[in-house]
Amino acid sequence: MNITVEDVAPCKKRLKIEVPANRVQQAYDRVTDDFQKEARIPGFRPGHAPRTVILKKFQKDIANETQRTLVPEAYQEAVNEKKLRVVSSPEIEDVKYQPGLSLSFSTLVELVPEFKLPEYKGLTLKKQESEVTDEDVEKTLNSLADQRANFEDATDRPLAMEDFAVISYKGTIDGQPLIELAPEAKNIAESPQFWLWMRTEGFLPKFAEQLVGLNKGEKRTVEIEFPADFPQAALAGKKAQYDVELKEIKIKNAPVIDDAFAQDVAKIDLAELKKRVSENMAQDKKAYADRAARNEIVQKLIGAVEFDLPPTTVDEETHAAVYDIVAENQARGVPANVLEEKKDEIFNNAAKSARDMVKFKFIASQIAENEKIEVTNEQLGQHLAFLAQRENTTLDKMVDKVRKNNAFGMIRNQIQNQLVLDFLLKEAKFE
Repeated sequence: MNITVEDVAPCKKRLKIEVPANRVQQAYDRVTDDFQKEARIPGFRPGHAPRTVILKKFQKDIANETQRTLVPEAYQEAVNEKKLRVVSSPEIEDVKYQPGLSLSFSTLVELVPEFKLPEYKGLTLKKQESEVTDEDVEKTLNSLADQRANFEDATDRPLAMEDFAVISYKGTIDGQPLIELAPEAKNIAESPQFWLWMRTEGFLPKFAEQLVGLNKGEKRTVEIEFPADFPQAALAGKKAQYDVELKEIKIKNAPVIDDAFAQDVAKIDLAELKKRVSENMAQDKKAYADRAARNEIVQKLIGAVEFDLPPTTVDEETHAAVYDIVAENQARGVPANVLEEKKDEIFNNAAKSARDMVKFKFIASQIAENEKIEVTNEQLGQHLAFLAQRENTTLDKMVDKVRKNNAFGMIRNQIQNQLVLDFLLKEAKFE
């Protein structure tokens, strides 16, 4: 078989493959044999029709089947012979076929990039704070108490800082309603009933301070200036006026943190509650430190080496990232029109994330090869069981779903990437 390889672009090559006539004839004969065994021809018993009759009746079908089976067979043989590490589906082009004489075609393929691994053992990482202090525990308990607080009306006095003001408001800029200038910022533009915690660092800059002294039922116009880096570009750096009416003044009464409080929260005494809170916080801090260390490893590795990436692989990862970003924002209630307006920003962010992820995957794959890190069937089974539990389904159904989506390879790669990070984390140094 004659094979030539041409460079087309970084990570992309064109294979030109020519299958010799004798091999084409052998394949053609095999397909003809299969047709002869299965064909139903009037006047002949199944499998006993003369070969000449089969060739005459099914000539076109035999030729098509020969080409259909011989092209992928020759392609795979060419990839193996040239030791190409292909990461894309082949794009078959320029097929030329004459039954019994010759078969030639070309195909575009994308390959695993070639690069020299950076130093990956003994990476120096920033050590994350993992100690849980008494102050941390107290903050968590206070938060639990706040969740169980009740609110009472403040009577016969004006609004003060630290109160909760129940207000209605509508904002304008030079007489134009904010809702028209920034429809996506509806909560900032206006509200018929809003609970405002009267604190300096709160709703909008210097908004709460201007309401101090209001009595229930009174109105006041306040002025604020949006920061230059305000998320809604239409409002950034501009001055706005808000017409505000104070409807109610509320005081928050949180329960005392004692044994009775602990009994209400978890049916235990206060000492045991503090112990459990401390243990849970320690686990959370440890998990956070682990994620931070892994992210730092990824960033160090992708920043330590430069190489071209296969475009198709990056495109696939980008589309997956866009889907995840959109799904997450939809779950948070972001309107479809807002997502449409920000589609370019979403795509650019997804593309950057995708390139980093694809780059790390190639680095991790080469590290796995160097260190002989492989995914066992037991590890694959455990991960599938985890996925089944997360989706509240059975393991058998999860396996069927993965098989249907042809996703076993993807899942193995995901597990392998984590195993590589486990290895690098053990080898790392913390400062």
